[in-house]
This record gives sequence, C-alpha cells and structure tokens, in this order.
Amino acid sequence: MERTTVSDYIEVINPRTMTCKLLFEGKVIAEYKVEQCDKCALIRKFDSFGYQQQDGEKILWFCGGCR
Repeated sequence: MERTTVSDYIEVINPRTMTCKLLFEGKVIAEYKVEQCDKCALIRKFDSFGYQQQDGEKILWFCGGCR
C-alpha cells in the first residue's frame, strides 16, 4: 500500500495574477484565487466572506485567521 506524504502536494502561487495551482505529484489537481490579507500580509486562499465593508464598499480583505 502506497502512502501519501505532505511533500507530494505543492502549491505554486503566481503573484502577478494572484492565482494558485495545487499539484499532486507534479499534476495540477486544483486552481484557485488567492489574496494577500490586509492584516497579517500572508497570501491565503480567497473567499468573499473576508471583505470588510464601509458604506457598502469593499475596503479590506482579511484571511480566516484574522477574522
């Protein structure tokens, strides 16, 4: 039985397009948008729930850990 290790997975982030490709053993298995948190400055997987709004305008984006 083969075991899967963490090192079999690699995330490749393109900072110009703010997209990420998740590779498993060198093959792309997922692509998703990433964003830089306005609080901790880490690049995390994007979700629209992180937006902080003022007068209906989206002004900041916080990752799940900073919310």
